[in-house]
Amino acid sequence: MNVPWGSGRFERVLVYGLGLSGRAAARLLLARGVAVAAVDDRDGVDPGELAAEPRFELLAGPAAARLAAGPGPGDADPAAWAGIDGVVVSPGVPPDRPLLAAARRRGLPVLAEVELAFPFLNGPVAAITGTNGKSTTTALTGALLAAAGHAVEVCGNIGEPLAGRVDGPPGRIFVVELSSFQIDGLDTFRPRAAAFLNLTEDHLDRYHDLAAYAASKRRLFRRQGAGDLAVLNADDPITRTTLAAAAAVAAADAAAGLSSGKPRCAIRRRLFSRRGPVDDGCYLADSGTVLEVSPGEPPRALFAAAEVPLAGVQNLENAMAAALLARGMGASPEAVRRGLAGFTGLPHRMQQVAAQGGVTWYDDSKGTNPAATIKSLEGFANGTVHLILGGRNKGSDFAPLAPLARAKARRLYLIGEAAGEIERAVGGAAPLEMSGTLAAAVRSAARHAQPGEAVVLSPACASFDQFRNFAHRGEVFQAEVQAVLATPAAAGGTEGSGTEGAANDRREGRERRERSDRRQASDRQEKRGGGADG
Repeated sequence: MNVPWGSGRFERVLVYGLGLSGRAAARLLLARGVAVAAVDDRDGVDPGELAAEPRFELLAGPAAARLAAGPGPGDADPAAWAGIDGVVVSPGVPPDRPLLAAARRRGLPVLAEVELAFPFLNGPVAAITGTNGKSTTTALTGALLAAAGHAVEVCGNIGEPLAGRVDGPPGRIFVVELSSFQIDGLDTFRPRAAAFLNLTEDHLDRYHDLAAYAASKRRLFRRQGAGDLAVLNADDPITRTTLAAAAAVAAADAAAGLSSGKPRCAIRRRLFSRRGPVDDGCYLADSGTVLEVSPGEPPRALFAAAEVPLAGVQNLENAMAAALLARGMGASPEAVRRGLAGFTGLPHRMQQVAAQGGVTWYDDSKGTNPAATIKSLEGFANGTVHLILGGRNKGSDFAPLAPLARAKARRLYLIGEAAGEIERAVGGAAPLEMSGTLAAAVRSAARHAQPGEAVVLSPACASFDQFRNFAHRGEVFQAEVQAVLATPAAAGGTEGSGTEGAANDRREGRERRERSDRRQASDRQEKRGGGADG
């Protein structure tokens, strides 16, 4: 098939990684007559229904190893890459894998699944990225556009791959969540509207510093031009300056002959802020109303902050970003309010899962970095939160948690590999115990929590030390909460009854912390690659 990459034709493509994205990419290619060779770093991966396709081949063992050796002078088997026109890489595959380096040395295009899908879309794209809030903003943008009467496909990192939504009636709006891992593989991808919500330390096990992480996110805007919309967070200095930074990258690309260097001033930049007025976009007024402003037009009310149906200041920001995206794609202010009213949120994102005895329980398992946890805590009264923290660190600094933990937390419960790191960073901010496991943390929190308080799982860490992913962690949390609340003695909120258990937790925690520290020393060598929650 004809394509805008490499030689301009794809006859046979290598798909690296057979997760959701890789399988969707393979199906798209096969449906268009392209042969697919697939590799996966996991042992014994099952290609499922793809195995029945005559033009599909799963390479394993020596065949995959010959590819990783790389084309070039002195290769033992230069024929390994013969006939391969490009590579589609799944977002969980680290970019420094030898096979990808070999493909680049050969001059082959290395594409994300979303980049592969883009030329085949029959409608405009609204894309969302950021460290936190991507999925909620993506789902909410889809809901606002649906309330305005548009046919919408909500896809990308939120769940269904974009490549799986290509086929369908024309005129749909594709609302696509994109992680930095996916953006790294973009080339021609040009969203009609794109939002960059925020940027904080995250995935520093994959990017060597915050600047590299920011540069990855900003690539989303590099192909935008006349008539396109960029929605940016005015309260975040990195996101606010995105277009200027992207223009500098475009100029450098033009100087190197990598792009046309056409002027980018026709892109409309709209800002959202909960801290003060903006010139073009929306902001939270002192009255509690979100006002939309445009140059030369009077302000108009979009919605009241109280109308946002989700807890937390972060969700007010998400709603403002979604509203600007929806407005840019044709939704009226009335449709924005209708869509907000009908939106119920996503699981594991400040989701209230129980309320008993005056204690409210929240599942914020998607809080996989300190900044997300900080935002989740901001809306609680001081000294009322029993906070469960921990998991696998993604290279984050936990010290910023300390001030808000000191103000908001009544007690901290630390779990997982990073428990020792967190204790050193926030120790003294609030009473603390080394619970070790989520089940132990839930039981102890049930003993200590009093009426008017809340128990919040917002771990500030990835989940992969003890769980399959953040959703699995949230499901386990909810099951443990229901189990403990079904036992009146355990859920009575009588703090004194927990003294002996807490002492045992601390004794057991010492051994866990020592093991954690030893694991972390060796894990640092491995954490340069691999995917992560969010």
